[in-house]
Amino acid sequence: MKLFYTLMFSSLIFMSLMQPVAGIFHKSSLLFSLLIIIVSILLHKKIIIQNVQASVFFSLYTFFCVMSAGVNQDMALLKNSLQLMCMFVAVSIFFNDLVKERVLEIVLNSVLIAYLPFLVLCFQQANYMFDAFAGVFENPNTMGFSMIGLMIVVLMRLYNVAMQMLHGQQRIKCMLSFMLYTIIYLVGLYVILLSNARTSLLTVAFATVVVFVCIVKSMNKTFLPFIKFIALFTAVAFTVVMIMMNMNMMQEAIQSIRLKMEKKSMNITDGRLEIWQYVFEHFNFWGHGVESLWSIGVSHAHNTFINILQEAGLLALISYCLFLFVIAKGYRQMNEQLIVFTGLVIVAVLGVSTFEILYFNMLHILVFVVSGSIRDQGKKTI
Repeated sequence: MKLFYTLMFSSLIFMSLMQPVAGIFHKSSLLFSLLIIIVSILLHKKIIIQNVQASVFFSLYTFFCVMSAGVNQDMALLKNSLQLMCMFVAVSIFFNDLVKERVLEIVLNSVLIAYLPFLVLCFQQANYMFDAFAGVFENPNTMGFSMIGLMIVVLMRLYNVAMQMLHGQQRIKCMLSFMLYTIIYLVGLYVILLSNARTSLLTVAFATVVVFVCIVKSMNKTFLPFIKFIALFTAVAFTVVMIMMNMNMMQEAIQSIRLKMEKKSMNITDGRLEIWQYVFEHFNFWGHGVESLWSIGVSHAHNTFINILQEAGLLALISYCLFLFVIAKGYRQMNEQLIVFTGLVIVAVLGVSTFEILYFNMLHILVFVVSGSIRDQGKKTI
């Protein structure tokens, strides 16, 4: 069953990665969400809601989106909200109930499996837009922040392997695993550099810093593990720098994003401030609907929170923010690995949300995973 759960969740991740490409993937992700719910109901007579607060706030978010859809007569907002709610219920409640304490292991394996065919398709199609790598997408920024999920998982694996190495466990096996995940990290970094996605690059940098801080903090000021960590960090940093200096394709990717940063240096927000100003100037309590920003020539607000305000209104935005807050404050009910993983997910979500939107992105699925992994005192059975 473990393999079945892994493949099922991996399929959901893959569909979420491919959703901007064609409508069939959008519909398929809904079918896989329903499959998770059906399988869980068939295998369990009672389903436990582990994090009642998160479920309540996301339900409120969906409710206010539906209300906004009714006020604005927006069928697209209604469909998107209900599908996102279905995905939340499937992943946060039913998937967590299926896999229980194995949730982190299955999620990490599923993401790694899903990205293999995704990257193959991206390099086979290899769309370029504005001299930047867009993969299967029409926008290179979409390609860039689609890689964040893989980077989070790889950083989590590197954290686990590093902790094992620092405590002297299975050194040869750990060294091989560390080398493997370092290579995957560099591949992901290379793709982000090719896409010229500045927000994604900064998000990965912050997430990497979070991992380093977590490793240092877990040492509890012990001297020998700290010396090992310094030696390991120095070796990895030296290796990464040497690879970047000696690989032409990596140098070209770095040069490409550097040139973009120079071009955008006079307007670092790339027109986003004007969009946000328009949203606030045309504030409506119930929002304006999904396609309201086409009047100024853009499809979305390039910020998840401002986009929610524009599409669904103030109450939906407050509910969504409270949902994220409940996840962040729930670290007291998590084990050490879940704390690190949740921290990485929250950092990634906040980082990408600054200049992009996360609807149906795989980062949203990872948010749903960690929202259902918190064991609070108000858990209920349905």
